[in-house]
Amino acid sequence: MNGVELDARFRELLELSGFVDLEFYRSAVGRPHLIDPIAHYADVGWRIGVPPNARFDGDFIWPFYVAAGLEGPPAFHWIALTAAGFSLPANEVEAQARAEHVRRSQIFDPMYYGRRLPEGVDPALHYVVIGEVLGWPCAHGFDPEYYRERYPDIAKAGISPLYHYENHGRLEGRRGISVVDQLRFPPLPEGGASAVLVVSHEASRTGAPVLGWNLVRGLRGQAPVISLLLRGGELEENYREESSVCIGPLTRDDWHPSEARRLARRLISEYNIAYAVSNSIETQIVVPELVRNGVPVVSLVHEFAAYTRPLAKMRNVFDWASHVVFPAEISAKSSFNAFPGLDERQGIHILSQGRNDPPAAASESKVPANIPACLDRSALKDAFIVIGVGQVQLRKGVDLFVGAAQAARRLRPDIPFQFVWVGDGFDPEADIAYSAYLAYQIENSDLGDSFHIVKAVEDLEPIYAAADAFFLSSRLDPQPNVAIDAISRGIPTVCFRDACGTAEILDADDATRFLIAPHTDVHGAAEILCDIADNKAGMSKLRQDVARVGRAAFDFDAYVAKVHQWGLDAANALPRADWIALQREGVVDAELAIPPESSVLAPGEAEWRVMVQWSVMGMTKNPSSNPQFRRPCEGFNPQIYAEAHAAECVTGSEHPLAHWLRTGRPTGRWSRKVLAPDGPGTGRGALPQRSALHAHLYYADLAGDLRDRLSRNRLECDLFITTDTDAKARHIRSVFNDQARAVDVTVVDNRGRDVGPFLMEFLPKALAGNYDVVGHVHGKRSLSTDAAMGEGWRTFLFEHLLGGRHAMLDTVMRAFSKDTHLGLVMAEEAHLVGWNENKEIAQNLARKLGIGDLPDYFDFPLGTMFWARTQALRPLMDLGLHWDDFPMEPLPDDGTLLHAVERLLPFIVEKAGFQTASVRVPGVTW
Repeated sequence: MNGVELDARFRELLELSGFVDLEFYRSAVGRPHLIDPIAHYADVGWRIGVPPNARFDGDFIWPFYVAAGLEGPPAFHWIALTAAGFSLPANEVEAQARAEHVRRSQIFDPMYYGRRLPEGVDPALHYVVIGEVLGWPCAHGFDPEYYRERYPDIAKAGISPLYHYENHGRLEGRRGISVVDQLRFPPLPEGGASAVLVVSHEASRTGAPVLGWNLVRGLRGQAPVISLLLRGGELEENYREESSVCIGPLTRDDWHPSEARRLARRLISEYNIAYAVSNSIETQIVVPELVRNGVPVVSLVHEFAAYTRPLAKMRNVFDWASHVVFPAEISAKSSFNAFPGLDERQGIHILSQGRNDPPAAASESKVPANIPACLDRSALKDAFIVIGVGQVQLRKGVDLFVGAAQAARRLRPDIPFQFVWVGDGFDPEADIAYSAYLAYQIENSDLGDSFHIVKAVEDLEPIYAAADAFFLSSRLDPQPNVAIDAISRGIPTVCFRDACGTAEILDADDATRFLIAPHTDVHGAAEILCDIADNKAGMSKLRQDVARVGRAAFDFDAYVAKVHQWGLDAANALPRADWIALQREGVVDAELAIPPESSVLAPGEAEWRVMVQWSVMGMTKNPSSNPQFRRPCEGFNPQIYAEAHAAECVTGSEHPLAHWLRTGRPTGRWSRKVLAPDGPGTGRGALPQRSALHAHLYYADLAGDLRDRLSRNRLECDLFITTDTDAKARHIRSVFNDQARAVDVTVVDNRGRDVGPFLMEFLPKALAGNYDVVGHVHGKRSLSTDAAMGEGWRTFLFEHLLGGRHAMLDTVMRAFSKDTHLGLVMAEEAHLVGWNENKEIAQNLARKLGIGDLPDYFDFPLGTMFWARTQALRPLMDLGLHWDDFPMEPLPDDGTLLHAVERLLPFIVEKAGFQTASVRVPGVTW
């Protein structure tokens, strides 16, 4: 902020806050008739030490602020910080009282804190005046910025972090410093070489961590590898041995956004990281923070959305990772169903990981001595041994394994089956959720010595060697390592269709397709096992076929190579030259480009995030599927521009906004005029247009809000309101009974929501009444999807099209008066939205109007609220719609006539020979 901007902002803050006590200031400056005390204080008073009110002592505050790097009027910073929720002393008495508590603190270290201060500045006073608010650590063991961020209840309450921690927080088990301050970040042995970060959610001897360890080993041949362990486990030392550097392990208590933010920043400050691999959805906490800070991510998603809870945590991966790798079609479809549009974004891959064995155990465990009978081939020469492997839990389907064993015994009592489940977790005494029921099932299945559950072993090789068949009984399993192991070894593997990725591998070959049973059909699985056991002559050929299928499907070296290439592609898709260009031009509008709930942005972060989201979403035809993918600046649609400049922005790697800037900001379908609110007193005279506004108020209680917003304007328009009951109509009339403007309230059928009444009831009246400009709004609430979203969206649209902070109806009407080519005005939306399920319906309507093929990328009045020149909408009457054409309630969220008409509006206006503009109210977004 330059000096002129600071002065203007300072005056604005003084005006809004009432900080200057006018009479007190006149007395203090000795000028009882001073006309503008606020202007005087802003220009002169603070510089010469005149107090603005009885409490604030700027002369005392000023040196402490300067020591903290805060130049300019101390009142400016004090007002801004207190408005942000901080509690700050305003004079020496208040500061000394707080400082006394700090001086008595057993935590505050004046020597440690004073290192950053000029000589002679009291550390305790500085800390309470400004240091704590700025987040300056006051000791090795306490960081107030971290404490506020980790515990937002403290920040919200306005309590001193140090006071709370010392008197309450420690006893409550709260942390004074981040885990990042306690971790070791040793230097890379390879120096400053570009490294790969592999993030694993834990180091247990289970599927995803074993895969992560193998990835580390495989990637070491390509680049230095940094391992980040979010939790410990048996494989910690194995990770350390194979990694260039291993960070962690953390604990589950460390899985917090504030910790992830600091961890990402520390990793990036210590190492040159080309890209990261996030191994499992359980690493999602660090994915957005890595990407925000400049590290693209390849995410390996092993989980099903069907059992991932909370489901929202998958968004941290799907919205931020440059590449998402699913191990099987079935797991990908689970996420596609949960996140509509995900399948259309860039960087989605389906690739099995291939065989990846766990590291050898410290002491090679063999089959436990207490269970030789169920797996010992010398004792069970004629037995047909069927194994299952995994944790004893519902998802693994151990009850289905038992059911298949029982069915096989009944189908072929002559075959000496041995069913052996290998895995931990069977504890009928403690686990009443699953094990107790499983034990009852086993007891009543009459399996006798033909069924066993044995504890997990570190070395599964003797188990595989003993097996005649492997039964993957999982209800949901993406591509389990044990099934990969079994198939790679040629063990006939039976599984359920639509339950695991393994079925997709077997289904791809005629020789192995018969191994798939119908979904959770234990009788069908038993029949397959009986057929295998009965065909001793064909066993050798079957094993060869299974092994052949495994070799074709499971190639871990190829898997590592592809993951590495995707990581490099992600890094190359973010050219530094574009990032620098966007920062230099200052064109990215963070208010539009970044969701409003985001934290404070670092310099250059908004530009980086714009580039990242383009690399993730790009030319997807369903851009709204990712809430992070937004318009980078007003009046510009990056997808429309990229489509028109495909060689550079689609085939090439240039960001469309950066290319647009380099080519001189050319105009086209991708750009449009954006109207700003008129200044005070602009064009107060009457305008020549006759205007009318249609408002459909299904929620009649919003009538007062509509009235108040319209009254914010100097200009008036005739008002036509529709609703669906007489009672609502009476209420609406009572709200507007004192209005000078013409108000027409009509009851219509509850059909077609707001679009039906607009087209069938209002537009004919508007055309017959010779109105020049018409508007359309409605009382949007979206109760069927997200009520808070509906409220925020309606408020946003009303602010832009009617009034609130500014007289927007006045602004819009003057724009129509000045520009005879203007046909449509809509709110400048941050969100990019496409056709979704509506293009076919819209194309059919377009043909009736003589409009050709509709483009894939476009902008439209989202929410169906707008102002338009009446003649530009006349073609809508040519559609010949009737009330019966509109669907009855309840309506789907997409794919209806209403949604198609909403999207067609700019094309209809263009066909009529008019142009579209948008209107932007700074500071109002959603």
